[in-house]
Amino acid sequence: MTSLLRAPRIVVALSFVLACGDDGRADATGSPTGNPTANPTDSPTGSGTDSTSSESTPTTTSPTSVGPGSNATELTGSTGPVLTGSGTTSGVNCNDCSDPNQQCIDDVCVTSCQGQDPDPCGPDQVCDVVSGECHTPDAACTLGGPSLPCDTQQCGPGSACDGAGACIPVAPCADVACTGDGACWGTLCGACERAPGCSDPPIDLLNGPFSADISAIDFADDCTAWAVTVSGGQEYVRRMTSAGELTSFGAIGDFDLGEVRVLRHLTIPQLTLPPPIGSDPQPPTPVEGYGEVAVTYICCPSCGDCANNPEARGVAHLVEESPNMPLPIIIYAEPTQGTGPFGNIAVDGGPQGLTWGENRVLYVGNALADGDYSSADLETAKVANLYTFTARVTASAPISDVHNLVALIGGDLHRFNTNTHQTEFVVDLMSDVTNLTQDPFSGHVYASLASLEVVRVHPFTGEVESFAMMPAKGRVAVSPSGKLWFAPVAYLNKTPLISWDLPASL
Repeated sequence: MTSLLRAPRIVVALSFVLACGDDGRADATGSPTGNPTANPTDSPTGSGTDSTSSESTPTTTSPTSVGPGSNATELTGSTGPVLTGSGTTSGVNCNDCSDPNQQCIDDVCVTSCQGQDPDPCGPDQVCDVVSGECHTPDAACTLGGPSLPCDTQQCGPGSACDGAGACIPVAPCADVACTGDGACWGTLCGACERAPGCSDPPIDLLNGPFSADISAIDFADDCTAWAVTVSGGQEYVRRMTSAGELTSFGAIGDFDLGEVRVLRHLTIPQLTLPPPIGSDPQPPTPVEGYGEVAVTYICCPSCGDCANNPEARGVAHLVEESPNMPLPIIIYAEPTQGTGPFGNIAVDGGPQGLTWGENRVLYVGNALADGDYSSADLETAKVANLYTFTARVTASAPISDVHNLVALIGGDLHRFNTNTHQTEFVVDLMSDVTNLTQDPFSGHVYASLASLEVVRVHPFTGEVESFAMMPAKGRVAVSPSGKLWFAPVAYLNKTPLISWDLPASL
């Protein structure tokens, strides 16, 4: 690994309003799917044979925008558009009407509310950047908020500064539009209703052999479920398809496994109609590697076969084509030991905070020492130590092309820029974080805590609200089906897997 690089801190923030009638909050005491007191299925189900899972790439089309038929400058209702005319005609086709928030109407260049300074919507409304209309802040499917400086640009709702002078999209948006003056906002975003394109494996099968000795769970874009184990014996990575087909991959002997992560999309392009204002934005280029799986070996420095074994800890990349060694370590980790978030020596050791960046780079904490944050680039085969936080890393998750949300022991969340290697404090959750998982539909991150609470976090504003309570210490994972799944650390508590419905609307 390379030598430690310390970087100065910068401020990167984004605030926007997402509403759809009610506030879309889940009931923290609502009934989850599944029975937390039921016993798991004892007899094996599923085929026990390998199967091929096809990764589904969401269709990306252009957003819908509604504009009036005249160059009105007055408010046309509490959720109506505010458009401003140029005041002069520009000849046929309005030759100077070229910004993405403009439309030529009767030879007059009409500008919607997106990207305008000052905001034409007034103090009681916000500009919905999806439609270009002024809405009340709690109107259905409204994406509004301030624009924040980013070098020569201003990053509006649905976008964030990349730390190098450019605005990039963040969920629920998949692209960015900018005026010639550098005012930017998110595009390819804004459908109100969640529309899952796949179904999770049946819960009775998930609570069968798939979840035996489970320590973590994650889902691919096609709802395929993945799990890893801590048992004290031979450890496994398991896969279950939506159809219930179960496949197991043997880990390196009895080296304990901590986390499992699948490379998946960070946004869900949601709209289907072309926009009448400006040119069509182009969907982002798909990233090769969606569906790839990585895991952590977390052997504590003083436990059994792991003691004094320099090859017992690290990050492994699943290679299905190598049956004799399907989980080779690609980042070897030094022996480190934490006291949380689980309060158990066997599951709190080694590297923690594993995640993929959408650039097909793996990131993990504590590989050299407590608090360090390292990367493994599978394309270049390079490993590097990027930053050292002030405390041990317990969880992380990607939130944009260049941002990861990182949790430290104690509950602090930081936003780490994978390009500039700079970091910014986001919020203190006041409890150790066992896992972070991003919802590509909304962009929110769900954090499971040692206190057993699950909270929903806006990763660019730090806004936090309670979402649910876990029946025991474990980890949560967002599924593309629209559910948030809880998996216990079975080594500590053999509570069954359960799930909660995620908000169905923005």
